Amino acid sequence: MANPDIIIVDDDPMVGELSRDLLTDAGYTVTLVQDSLEAIPTIKAQMPRLIVTDIMMPGITGMDICKSVKADPALRHMKIIVVSGKSYEVEKQRAFQLGADFFLQKPYNVETFSNTVKSILDGATPQREPSAAPADSPAIIREEDHAQASDLDAGQIRMTVWGARGLPMEMPNTVSRYGHQTSCLSVETKEHLFIFDAGTGIVALGKEIVEKKRYYKDIWVCLTHFHLDHILGLGRFAPIHDPHFNIHLIGSNDPEKSLKEVAQATFYSSFSLTKQAPKAKIDIYEILEDNYELFPGVKLSAMYANHPTSTLVYVFDVHGRRIAYCPDSEIWGDATAFQDYDEKLGGFVKGSDILVHDSVFNDKDYESRKHEGHSGMSIVMDFAVEKAQARDLVLWHAHPDYTDEQLDQMLAAARDRAQQKGYSLNCHLPAEKQTFLLQGTK
Repeated sequence: MANPDIIIVDDDPMVGELSRDLLTDAGYTVTLVQDSLEAIPTIKAQMPRLIVTDIMMPGITGMDICKSVKADPALRHMKIIVVSGKSYEVEKQRAFQLGADFFLQKPYNVETFSNTVKSILDGATPQREPSAAPADSPAIIREEDHAQASDLDAGQIRMTVWGARGLPMEMPNTVSRYGHQTSCLSVETKEHLFIFDAGTGIVALGKEIVEKKRYYKDIWVCLTHFHLDHILGLGRFAPIHDPHFNIHLIGSNDPEKSLKEVAQATFYSSFSLTKQAPKAKIDIYEILEDNYELFPGVKLSAMYANHPTSTLVYVFDVHGRRIAYCPDSEIWGDATAFQDYDEKLGGFVKGSDILVHDSVFNDKDYESRKHEGHSGMSIVMDFAVEKAQARDLVLWHAHPDYTDEQLDQMLAAARDRAQQKGYSLNCHLPAEKQTFLLQGTK
C-alpha cells in the first residue's frame, strides 16, 4: 500500500471522519488516527506529506505532535495543519512557534477545507489573518509622527536608570523613593539607543518612547543573563509591537536555554506576558566573551561574570567615554591562585567613567551571604578605586527587602568610606529615572 498523502489526528469521530471524507473526495489518500498516542508511531510508519491535527486530545496534544515532528530530522519536512476550537491569538502563535504551517479554526468551512489543504501541499500557504492589537496596546508610532528627534546634542551621552532592584519573594506594598522595578539601564546618544537588560523597568522606558515620540529606528537590547528579573519586561516593551522599529537583541547562550529560545518563549509562548506577536523586526545576536564594534567609534565588549548561570558583564565605549555595566557580579576581594576574577574584571572595566556594579548587600549582610553570586558594598567600592579606577560608581541591584532607610544608610556608609579612605569616587544609589549626562571627548 502506498504511503497516504495525509494523516488526520482527531479524537472526535464526527470531525475526524468529516475531514477524512472531504479530503478523500478531493482525491487524496487519507489515514484517520483517533488515538493521539498512536499518532507519532503511525506518522513514522506511513510517512505522509501532510498532518492535520486537533489540539486538545487525551494522551498527547496537537502541540506535542507538532513539536515531535519538527524536532525529528526524518519528519520535519512534513506539512502540519492545526485545527482547533481554541482560537486565541496566543494559541495560534504557539502553534506556529512549534512548527505548524497553518492554523484552522473549528468549525471550519467545509466548502474551502480541501482547497486550503491543497494550497499548503502545493507550497502556497494561505495568508494568515493579521490579528488586531488589543484595546490597551500602545499607539503605533508612524514615520510622519517623528518630528521630535533626540533632545541630545551631538557627542552627548545620557544614561538613565529605569530599574535597579532585585526581584522580591513577594510583591511589595510599600512605596520606595528608590523604586521597585528590576534591572534596566538605557544609554542614549543623539543617533542611537542602547538598553542593558529588560527587567520590569523596560516597560516604563517603552511607554516613554511611544508617548514622547522619542524615535530611534534601531534599538539595541543587551541582556546579561536570563534570570527572571532581567528579562521579565521584554514582552511588554512597547516598540516591540511597532513595525517601524528594528530591535537588535544581544546576549549569550546558556546550556539550559539559548537566546533564541528565550526570545521565542517571551514573544510567542502562551505562558508569556504579552498577548500579541511582535510587529517590529527582531534580530538576534548570540555573542561570546569578545569585543564587538557596533558602529564606527561605538564598541561593545563582553566578559563572563562571577554569577550563577552564563552571565555577561558589558563595557560600552561611545564618543570616547566608557560605561561598565556589571549588574550581577560577585567580587570576592580575596584573590587566590584559584580565583582571579577580581583581577580579570578590573582589567576589563579599567578606566570606566561610570561603573555600574552589583551591590546587593550592605557589609553586615554580605558576611553571611558570601559566594552566592552578589557583592557587598565596601568590597565594591575598593574594587572601583583600586582596580577599575572609575570616576563614578553606581551601586546596583539593591536587595528588594531593604527599606528606604536601609538604602539611605548604605549610601551614607559608602560616602563616608570614600571620605575616610581619601577616594576620589562619586557614589550613587540610583532612583528610577535618575539620569547621568556625559559629554563625549570624540
